[in-house]
Amino acid sequence: MFIGRLNLLSKSHLSGRVIQPVCFLSGQNNKLGLGQRDDAGWRDVVSEAEQIVGYPTSFLNLRWLFNDEIANTAIHLRKLVGTNHPLLKSAKNLLIGSKSNLQSVGLIILLVSKAAGFDANYYNRDHYDSGVLHAQRALAEIVEMKRTGHMIHKAMVNLQDKEKHKEKVKDLLYGNKIVLLTGDFLLAKCLQQLGGLRNNAVTELISTGLRDLVEGDFFGEHDDNNNPIPTQPKATNKFETHYKWETEDNLEKLGSNDFLGHGKDEWTLRTMLTSGSLLGKGCQAATKLAHLGEDAERNAYILGGHLAIMWQLYLDVKDFFTHPYSYSLVGAPVIFAIWEYPTIYGHILESKLERKPVEYKQLYYAVRSTRSLEYLCVFFEEELASVLKCSERFPVDDARVALQKMAVTIRDEAMGYIEK
Repeated sequence: MFIGRLNLLSKSHLSGRVIQPVCFLSGQNNKLGLGQRDDAGWRDVVSEAEQIVGYPTSFLNLRWLFNDEIANTAIHLRKLVGTNHPLLKSAKNLLIGSKSNLQSVGLIILLVSKAAGFDANYYNRDHYDSGVLHAQRALAEIVEMKRTGHMIHKAMVNLQDKEKHKEKVKDLLYGNKIVLLTGDFLLAKCLQQLGGLRNNAVTELISTGLRDLVEGDFFGEHDDNNNPIPTQPKATNKFETHYKWETEDNLEKLGSNDFLGHGKDEWTLRTMLTSGSLLGKGCQAATKLAHLGEDAERNAYILGGHLAIMWQLYLDVKDFFTHPYSYSLVGAPVIFAIWEYPTIYGHILESKLERKPVEYKQLYYAVRSTRSLEYLCVFFEEELASVLKCSERFPVDDARVALQKMAVTIRDEAMGYIEK
């Protein structure tokens, strides 16, 4: 059973082409100037990328956050210290930075912008700097802050069970008000800046990206605390259609609920909704601003989508191994394990029926006993190969190589967790 399913995953279930072993990419790594995992630290890769685009993206947020409205919010934020409200962690990640989508969405869009170049017939020297159009820099900030505003909104605490929080209810409710107002302010600011680009096609792309982001929050089943949970695995057959996000019309609704309960298809659609769509459309919109044509725009969307998928794979793997008592139930390790061994879903089904918390530690060991991590390794290599192949279509060498280094580093660090 395993061999047949693994063949399905490595061939038709992934993308239709056979996946080579990990060593297949070693030649590519040498071309990129990459050594071992320790030599390609994330901070070094990001620092090099920022020099290439001529803009330290860690300051993208600061231009938006250091103003009178947010300054007043920061004063109120002090009152939350000691309450363990999730907003405090979000604020820390915004100002200090973390290896998450929050701090790298803008950088990826800037790298894709430079890698793709622009039609010089439309612009003079006043319109760009370091190979990136000023409009593209504004777009990178808009997309990053759309994502940031949405993540701040997700820091809301569920206060339906007031007895659970006891004397902290008032403080947490106060924090929720700050979350709501801060997120709304950033999203409203994004819409204002987006209109300033004066490009209806770009506005449509980014707006549908936000639509997908919100839809992702309601995709599939959720528990009593509104945390997403996997759908019960469905029977499969040889005529099954897999989710092919690269070829769908991304201005329309992405995927369908028919993919729920179908393992990797469910995970991929969820990832495209929650992160891949906005990043991919941000990259696509950047090439649209550069007047490069539909082929370049589609390549940019596909490259951004694959980078988002790799990123989410890394985050899921890291979350699973570093938080064995509180990892995401819709993360790739769990989803892949349930798809291969449907009996594992019993851990979640029991929790649903008896309305009690999931036994995370038991589920953790159940997932580790499967071969889902082998599937993830195959999936990582497939996605990395797609990023390397797609990025080769872009003409500017330094930005293209920086994107490839980011992808390789993400893969290597994820493998570090899996191989421990």
